[in-house]
Amino acid sequence: MSRRGAQPASAFRELPAPYGMAPEGQLTCIDLFCGCGGFSLGMRRAGFSVLAAVDFNAEAIATFDRNFPDVPFVLHKDLTAFGPERLAELIWAGSPTGLAVDVIVGGPPCQGFSIARHVDSANHGQRIKHDPRRYLYREFLRYAEFFQPRAFVMENVLGLRTADGGAYFTAVQKEARALGRPQGCPGYRVHGQVEDAWELGVPQKRHRQLIVGTRNALPGYFLPELQHAPRAEPRPCLWDAIGDLPILRAGSGDHEQDYDLDRRNEHAEHQNTSAIRYLCNVLEVDRARKLTSHVARFHSERDLRDFARLREGETSATAMRVRGVEFEFPYDKSSFKDRYTRQSRSHPYSTIVAHLSKDGLMFIHPTQSRSLTPREAARIQSFPDWFRFPESRTHAYRLIGNAVPPPVAEAIDNAAFN
Repeated sequence: MSRRGAQPASAFRELPAPYGMAPEGQLTCIDLFCGCGGFSLGMRRAGFSVLAAVDFNAEAIATFDRNFPDVPFVLHKDLTAFGPERLAELIWAGSPTGLAVDVIVGGPPCQGFSIARHVDSANHGQRIKHDPRRYLYREFLRYAEFFQPRAFVMENVLGLRTADGGAYFTAVQKEARALGRPQGCPGYRVHGQVEDAWELGVPQKRHRQLIVGTRNALPGYFLPELQHAPRAEPRPCLWDAIGDLPILRAGSGDHEQDYDLDRRNEHAEHQNTSAIRYLCNVLEVDRARKLTSHVARFHSERDLRDFARLREGETSATAMRVRGVEFEFPYDKSSFKDRYTRQSRSHPYSTIVAHLSKDGLMFIHPTQSRSLTPREAARIQSFPDWFRFPESRTHAYRLIGNAVPPPVAEAIDNAAFN
């Protein structure tokens, strides 16, 4: 399981290797609820060797496997039925002393904590609805207890803090602090903190909850405020990420096509140097020979007329209230005032979410009458252009929306631990 020349992550250079399982500098991780691989890509860029990735979603695993062919074990498994002992049998096979897992990362499904589920007391109040996805964090902790990594990082939505009056947020941390103590292991220091992806180099308004644990026996501790990874720059705007892409009409585009290099050169001339660095360092455009997944979804003529009524950076609610615009959309305008949103080139994008798979009406291109393509969504999530997604837009949007942006993961694992 060679690390293929990867360098040790600076976060752990000074940390000892308790229990004698890992050779010095051989830093490893496993990715649980891995999705298409955003967390793993950030870990790889920070210098870690990904030993295994596990997810229940077949499309996510197929996409992960396609983009990370050298990860030894990419497993389509239900973590409620596939225990850590079975994974250990795979990754420790042929190793007489076992191979250390230095870090465990993952993002248990967040839908059970989504703020959108406040409707009808779905995740708070006396009528809170049962959702088994809220307990999947325990599968993550089960793996942490078995492997006793130096550290673990769990990512989720902000709704985790408030669901059921904060009961789940408290339970996650309490249960994590108890890991390993019955076996005489030192246990973990655990805390939660909120990170702003925009500050870490992702061109969107995205705040996420991290639950972080570090072994009590280790001197390092998680910093209260992360710094962006060296390849990224804080606070990029939308146009940094997508301004060079070919112009499309609604319903047009090919899954694989040539780049418009003239447009890219023009974009480079008019944007500041941060846009160039974003294209080269984050999106790694030089590694992709073809542009993929830049295919626009179809929109009805009614929607297209409504799109044309919006100014850049404007929602339908603002257009109705400030300019008196009358839209044709048939939804209840008292409840769906912000049904449409045309994004702004000079600001971060709205949070990319899995709902993009259903419609893109809140994600209208700033200068073109259409919603985001999967490649645009991937770029706003900071996935490089060489990263391939399914041809099915529905699957691609869902995988992209559910992913951890790679620069966030890289910031966590490149600079978070002393």
